[in-house]
Amino acid sequence: MNGRGLCGLGRVGIVLVIALGGQAWCAQEPAGTVKPESPAMAQWRLLAPAIQKTLEESDEQNCRGAPPAGIVDAFAGNDGLSVALVDFCGRGAYTDAIVVMRMDHGEPVPAKFRDAKGGKVRNGFSIGASVMHSVSVRLVAEKKAVFDSFADSDAEGKPDKCGVKAFVWNARNKTFDLNLQLSKSASAEYCRSLRETK
Repeated sequence: MNGRGLCGLGRVGIVLVIALGGQAWCAQEPAGTVKPESPAMAQWRLLAPAIQKTLEESDEQNCRGAPPAGIVDAFAGNDGLSVALVDFCGRGAYTDAIVVMRMDHGEPVPAKFRDAKGGKVRNGFSIGASVMHSVSVRLVAEKKAVFDSFADSDAEGKPDKCGVKAFVWNARNKTFDLNLQLSKSASAEYCRSLRETK
């Protein structure tokens, strides 16, 4: 595992794992196991300078001069879909800003997102945790999806509110569209995993 992420969670991943009771919901392997870098991650890391330039040119957050873009996670499917989570700009005291990028004819471009009715959704996610709140975004390659999750704890540190928005790749429109059914099932699984760790 590289120094930029734990379970694809960026610089604040360790805090998130601790805040969620020591078991990251993305953890699939025994503690101490280092996953080898995937070919998709290696490809996206080579594109970091081009990604930085693209994001600075389309910068809506005024992050010029921010640290270089870091690749948090990536996957490439057999159908040509290649997607990466890019840590681009710090948002606040406990979060990193994540932009989802995809390959379009060999060039990295910001992915487009839509809500369940087809309306535009901003490509801007967060990863981080405080004592009572956590946010995360992760790629789910087998579903060709981006999962945007949150969890809030009560004053005693027990899970209070949580949920997942699942955006699934729509090849025809070249967008990630909010899938309400998958969001519901992913939320149930995520919230159950949080309750089991407390």
